Amino acid sequence: MSPMSAITEDERLTAEAAEIEHLLDEIRALVTAPAWQRIERALGRVVRLYGAGLGRALEHARAAGAEPAVFDELVAGDDLLGSLLVLHGLHPRTLDERVRGALATAREELGVPEDELELVAISGGRVELRAAHALGGGAMSARVAEGAIRKVIEAVAPEITAVEILGPAPRGQERDPSLVQLRARREGP
Repeated sequence: MSPMSAITEDERLTAEAAEIEHLLDEIRALVTAPAWQRIERALGRVVRLYGAGLGRALEHARAAGAEPAVFDELVAGDDLLGSLLVLHGLHPRTLDERVRGALATAREELGVPEDELELVAISGGRVELRAAHALGGGAMSARVAEGAIRKVIEAVAPEITAVEILGPAPRGQERDPSLVQLRARREGP
């Protein structure tokens, strides 16, 4: 598959997901609450069945001799497959590994050194980062930079409900993020 057809396929799949969401919203508006609950239960069963099938496919690939590190890298690197595996709790990388990888990608894209944007904690569906100084600069505002960081993290960890970017810690308190928060928390991009 050429890079051009891969982009087209990804765009097609994104449009397909949006259409499914739209159709479900329409159905929800057309039916009574008890009927919608039955529809949700049926869809939940279908999703669980497909998840079990994905799990078995992964087991079979590993049993057939797929090189574990290479296989996991390929699976994790495929955005569609990775998102499905996260949905079913089958992703080969832990949440921590996915967030750290996304943070490394964001740092690289923004040209920010590792010590200037650090992972503080992942807890309760939240990711806390600490920026050594204001993000952005030049043509990029801090809000755009923060939005880009959130987008990269949320793409690999959809189970994350909030990404909080804290400002620099006061002197002498660099490793205790609970003492001072210099920037108000913002949800979403």
